[in-house]
Amino acid sequence: MSTNWAGQSVPFFFASWVIPETLQTNRALFNYFPAMLAASPSVCFTEAVKAAALAYMANMSSIDRLNKMAQESYGRALTGMMLAMSYKDTATSDETLAAVAALSVYEGITGRKSRKEPFTLHRLGLSTILKLRGSDQFRTPFGRDVFVAINKILLWKDLQELQRPTLGLIDWPAGLHSNPAMEFSARLAVRVVDVCGRTREAAEVAYAHRDVEWMQSLGILIQDVLDIDQEVQQQLDNPPKDWCWRSLPIPSANTSASTNSSSSSGSSEIDDGQRQYSLDTYPSRIDLYPNLTVATHWNTVRGNRLPIFRTFRTLSLLAQQHPFFAFPTLPSIAALHSSLNDTIADICASVPFLVGDVNASGALSDTGTRIKGGHVLALIWALHMMCGIDGLEPGLRAWMLKILARMGTAGGVKQGLVLSQLHSEAMVPKRWGLARQVLEDGLEVGG
Repeated sequence: MSTNWAGQSVPFFFASWVIPETLQTNRALFNYFPAMLAASPSVCFTEAVKAAALAYMANMSSIDRLNKMAQESYGRALTGMMLAMSYKDTATSDETLAAVAALSVYEGITGRKSRKEPFTLHRLGLSTILKLRGSDQFRTPFGRDVFVAINKILLWKDLQELQRPTLGLIDWPAGLHSNPAMEFSARLAVRVVDVCGRTREAAEVAYAHRDVEWMQSLGILIQDVLDIDQEVQQQLDNPPKDWCWRSLPIPSANTSASTNSSSSSGSSEIDDGQRQYSLDTYPSRIDLYPNLTVATHWNTVRGNRLPIFRTFRTLSLLAQQHPFFAFPTLPSIAALHSSLNDTIADICASVPFLVGDVNASGALSDTGTRIKGGHVLALIWALHMMCGIDGLEPGLRAWMLKILARMGTAGGVKQGLVLSQLHSEAMVPKRWGLARQVLEDGLEVGG
């Protein structure tokens, strides 16, 4: 009897990528996929979901023929996409936009194009269709769900590149997210991209021409960035009651019978073929969260700060070399490194909980990788952003690269494996070339 892999792969995919804990509380990345698939006869969307599902099952099961089936569905999805784009009604439909999102997920799962375009593939198509849909898109059956999911993907790209935001706040209505915390995070990311992008532009012009008017504009933008960073910190300092986390020291080997070994210094080692690293090296503590969604949310908020630090660090380096850029409100290099180290430590402290190396009580666990689906993509994005920081302490970077690689194997998203290799080879394109026009300060991040 032949196995209906296509039929089995979609429920398997939904079991990991549709997040039950958020179905009634928030529009997560792919929670609308099952309902749309049941309601839609769209070939491009159906085949795009099948392609992503088959590729994910192939990664998790190591059944090679599923990769060929995934590629065939991917080809049919592209053919259906070309046909859909030929007609006005279908070109901007919920299903066509969701199909592009599913194809983007397929690319991440397979890692096929992550080497050249991490978190940027299909973004132009997504943003173009969203803008063509206009305000009427929020009145369609899946319009709000699709917009929230696509906007999150676009923001990952925008925060990485620090250009102007693909979609400004004017493009989407208030209350789009049913959860206030996630609404804040999404709007915050747009503001971070906008103000940091404008600051970058002003700094480059001012650096090239020593223009006084641009310097005045730069001073105003610096204050805007400071204000936004303060809002981020306030949000982190005052989380909603049900969205709090608690910190614990790294568990010792005797806290769990599942721990395989312990070094003479008391470090806790995990080695199940997927994980070979010492928990007492990185991170310095473990943070436990109510669930994966809450942990991912706060890491997204923290990730919004990384472009802010990058912006200030570039300006501070300029100020060291050129008094022309010495703004009194600009944080010192030492203060920036202190804040950046704290943010990196907070994200890293969530990793043992996210990936399942500790259980809900904080004891070591050997039940295997817990993180799935969109949470894997979000963690890969955060690690990718941190690994791109100049001056990152080598031991910390090595630990991050192992987690990235693990997300590419046990997490089922090969983009993590590709990015781990690229970062280890220093092959990831660097942003903010202006920072490399001035001397590095020599301080080490993460130490």
